[in-house]
Amino acid sequence: MKRPIQDVRIPFSPKFAAVVGINEALFLQQLHYRLQISTNINQGHKWVYNTYKQWTDEFPCWTIHLIKRLITKLEKEGLIITSEYNKMPMDRTKWYRIDYEKLSQQGGGFVPFEQTESVYSEEQNRLSEKSVLLPAITKELKQTTKNTRASEKNLATISSVIDYLNQKASKRFRHNTNTTVDLLHERIEEGYTLADFKLVIDTKAAQWLHHPQFRHYLQPSTLFKAEKFENYLNEAPAEIARSIVLEAYVSPTLDFEKGENAYELRTC
Repeated sequence: MKRPIQDVRIPFSPKFAAVVGINEALFLQQLHYRLQISTNINQGHKWVYNTYKQWTDEFPCWTIHLIKRLITKLEKEGLIITSEYNKMPMDRTKWYRIDYEKLSQQGGGFVPFEQTESVYSEEQNRLSEKSVLLPAITKELKQTTKNTRASEKNLATISSVIDYLNQKASKRFRHNTNTTVDLLHERIEEGYTLADFKLVIDTKAAQWLHHPQFRHYLQPSTLFKAEKFENYLNEAPAEIARSIVLEAYVSPTLDFEKGENAYELRTC
C-alpha cells in the first residue's frame, strides 16, 4: 500500500538551519511532524517507520544517496535515534525518533519546534491514521510492494541488464531480488542507459572472466555500485564502446523494384 504524499507546509526556521545545517533542519522538521501524528510507540517513545524510498517521496528533490548520507550524519551526531521493531527478521526498515535533549544541547538551549506546534495540531486533526501511517509489514505486503520499487520501464531495463550479465558471465542471477532492483534503479535514476550497463559488463567481463582471482566479482553488487559504476564505464576500450552503440543499428535494405537508387530504411 503506497502512502499518499501530503503537501504539508511546515514553517522553516533559518535559526535552526544555522545550528544543524539546511538539509538537516528540513529532515528534522519533517521527522518531528511525523512523530507528532505517529501511533507507533516502543520503549516509551514515538517512532516513525520509513524506508529510504519513502523518505524520497516526502523530499522529491533529494536522491536516495543523499537521504542515506543525511541520516547517517544525524545518527553519528546523536540527533536522531534509529532502531528496528519489525515483525519479520528479513525486514530491515529503520524506525526513527529525535533525541530532543541532545538537539537542545547542541542548539544551546534553542527549542526549534515551538513555532510549528499549531501547524502539527491542525494537521493531526485533518489527517487520519489510515492515510498517513503504514500498515504492519507482512509477508504478503512485502511481496506486493517489492515489485513497485521501480517503474515498468525501469524493470524492463533491469531485466535486460541481468539477462545480458548472465549471458556474458555464464551466471544465473535473478533480476527481481530487492538488492539488484535497488542498485540498478538508482543507476537508471541517475541517467545511465541500457547501453551503459552493457558497456560495463563487456569491459569487466573482458578483464575478469578468465581470471580466477577476479571472475567472482562479475555480479550486480560489484558492477553496479554507485562508487564504482562510473569508473568502470570510463574504463571501456573504444572498440567495445563502438560495438555497443552500433549493436541496435540495422543497415538499409535496398528495394530495386522502386528504382535503381531507391531504398527503404527499416529500423527495429
